[in-house]
Parts: sequence; C-alpha cells; structure tokens
Amino acid sequence: KRKSGTDENLRHYLMNRYETYKPSGIDWIGNYPKHWEFRRLKNVCIVNKEALTDKTLFDYLIEYIDIGNTTDNGEFLELQEIEFSEAPSRARRKVEDGDTIISTVRTYLRAIAFIENPKENLIVSTGFAVLNPIKRTLVPKFLFYQVLCDSFIQRVIANSEGVSYPAISSTKLADLKLFIPSVEEQLTIANYLDEQTQKIDRLIANKKAQAEKLKELRQIEINNAVTKVLNPNAEMKDSGIEWLGKIPKHWELKRLKNILLNINSGDGISNDELVEDGEIEVYGGNGVMGYTDKFNSDGKVIIIGRVGAKCGVVYLVDKKIWISDNALQSRTYQNYEFVYYLIDAMNLNNYANQNAQPLITGGILKGLYAALPPKNEQAEIANFLQQRTSAIDQLIKNIEAQIEKLQELRKIKIYEAVTGKIKVNAYAETTA
Repeated sequence: KRKSGTDENLRHYLMNRYETYKPSGIDWIGNYPKHWEFRRLKNVCIVNKEALTDKTLFDYLIEYIDIGNTTDNGEFLELQEIEFSEAPSRARRKVEDGDTIISTVRTYLRAIAFIENPKENLIVSTGFAVLNPIKRTLVPKFLFYQVLCDSFIQRVIANSEGVSYPAISSTKLADLKLFIPSVEEQLTIANYLDEQTQKIDRLIANKKAQAEKLKELRQIEINNAVTKVLNPNAEMKDSGIEWLGKIPKHWELKRLKNILLNINSGDGISNDELVEDGEIEVYGGNGVMGYTDKFNSDGKVIIIGRVGAKCGVVYLVDKKIWISDNALQSRTYQNYEFVYYLIDAMNLNNYANQNAQPLITGGILKGLYAALPPKNEQAEIANFLQQRTSAIDQLIKNIEAQIEKLQELRKIKIYEAVTGKIKVNAYAETTA
C-alpha cells in the first residue's frame, strides 16, 4: 500500500532525529540531543570586545549601523557614512569578521545580523551587543543562527525590562544559554542553514518583486482612470499641469480647496488613551495605530498622512474613528470614492516640505490642482477602479500570505536545526 505524503514526511522526520535526548528545562524548547552542551553565552564568546574611545580623531570617517539599519532576518539596509565628530554618541562598538550583533534595546524588533568581511571603519550602535565567538568552541555562523532562532529571541525578550522601550543588559544577555554540539556538527548545521535560508530568501525576493509589480499596475490603473475619461474617443485638452497632462475637454480644473471641505489635522492622543480592547480605531499617518474608546469622526471621511515616511498616503473610512494629529482629515460634496482615488494618484509626498521629516500641511493641500469630471462620471470611474483594484489587491494579499508562510518556514528550519529537533547530518545524507 502506498503511504500518503504526510506519512512519508513524518517517517523522514523521525528517521532524522538523534537517538537520545535530554530536557532543556525551558518549556518552549523541550528536549535537545543528549551529547550536546547547553552553555552560557559568556563562556563561548566575548561580549562587546572593543569600542571607539573619546580619543578617536574628529574627522575619522566611519560606516555606522544603527538598529534601524538591520532587518529581522539578518540583513543590512543602507549604511550611514559619517565623521566621528558628527556621529551619535552611541556610535562606538567595533566589530570583526564573524561577529554577530543583536539589539539589546527594543528587543522585539529582532535586529540581528552577521558581520562578514567588514571594513575597518565599520562601527555599530551601543544599542547592539557584539558577540565575538571563541573560534575553537563556536563556529561563527552557527552562533548567528542560534541567536536568530526564535527560542533564543524569546529568552531575550523574557529577560528584557521596560514596556514601551524594553531592553536587556549585556550581563543578562551573556548569562543566557546556547546549544553547543561539536564544532563539526556546528559547521554542518551552519552550511545546511545557509543553503536552506538562501533558497527561501530567493523565493521571498521573487514573491516581493511580483507584489511590487502588481502595486505598480494598481497605481497605473488609478492614475489613468482619474486623469483620462474611460471613453478613449473623448476630446482632450491641455491641463497646463505637469502631472495631469491632457485631460477630457469637459472636465473642470479645480484646486483641492474647492473639492475637499474643512481640511484640518486630527487631535493628539496619548499612549494612555490607547487600549487593547477598544472599539474605535485610531488612524495616524501610517494607518491604524491602535484603539481607543472615544471617537472624533463619524461617517465617511478622507484621511491623509501628513508627516513621516508615509506622508501623503490616503485612506477612505466610513465608520466611527479617532484621527491623530499625524493625519489630515476632510470631507467632500463630490463622490467620496472618486476623490479618494484622485488624491491617491496625486502622489502628495512630492509636495511635502522636505525637513527632517516630510510634512504636508492643509495649506499646501488646498493649493494643488486636480481634474474633476461630472458626478455621474466620478461614480462610473470609482466603480471601475473598485473592481480593478479589488482584483489586484486580492492577488497581492495572496502573495503576501505566501511570503508569510515562507518566512515562517525559514524560522522553523532554523529552530529545528539549532535545537537538535532534526539531525542535519542525516538530512544532508538523504537529500544530497
């Protein structure tokens, strides 16, 4: 009788377990291979080995890594290049090839990275702990995967103090324990995880690229619909506005102050007023930021992020909500859905004041021009775009669900390998 795929997977899994296990004493880890050791971090690596001193030359140019430059899967975003005299006071920790850095502040962010062939002037924030493995005891890449493992991160978070800005001391971090198999096993596990995570990362990158193309298509559909009549044979005229180009001859050119009503910012709201079980959503510049039990807007309202990374992002909401002072709010006598798509197409971030943070004001918004069709065409365009964007949004949602599953698979593979839930040697032999 042919075994089912599930039975085969279970048999394969059981065949690749170690012969004997012993308890770790930690609920979410359970048992680990009997011949492995469970040793404190401070006994297998040096924590925060070296730092820049105040005697460093003012014009010394450093490449700087802060917590915000590090992703939750161990990658760096764009690095900052800055003179020492201009660098933040936390830009101090030196790193070496093979080090692992892990954030000790805001530990829930999972800011962890492996340092490979760094430049001599690469410096990381004191918000990181720098883990320098003792080479004869610990394979550097194995240490990285141990630290990246969910079971280790859970212990870091559990030992952190503070609510809004949880942090763990270097001393407490150094007291946490790691699973230590033989150096040969560590190397096998590290190589296996390099291969597996790279495969998954390539799949994730492809999925993200697909999602980005769909988002571009969505924006093109919106831009075309709100600047051109759906009838391709309609007579056109020059709008005189660069982003609009030619528009249907019978459309009107109007400032937003004549389309939107009562443009104003929302109200401030304190952290104390945000509650977990509140019934009212609180909208900020980045969308829903929490819940409260009170509301300052009821019925249809157009919300525009006015500050920060998502300055100019627009939302259309039709329920009781609270709007924070990081957003602008408005109503309209025109078709709400059409106006929502119209503002979305305007890419308002281009008009923001480019200070430390982009900022768009009600005054800026009121002075901008847009093309306005008759109300019957507004409804027609809005209905067309609702169908088109809903279909695209569903495709994007499906891809994002696939990405989430791949990311979870990545975590599972790391967890199973570095805690000995699977025997990587056997796995490598059966899949070679």
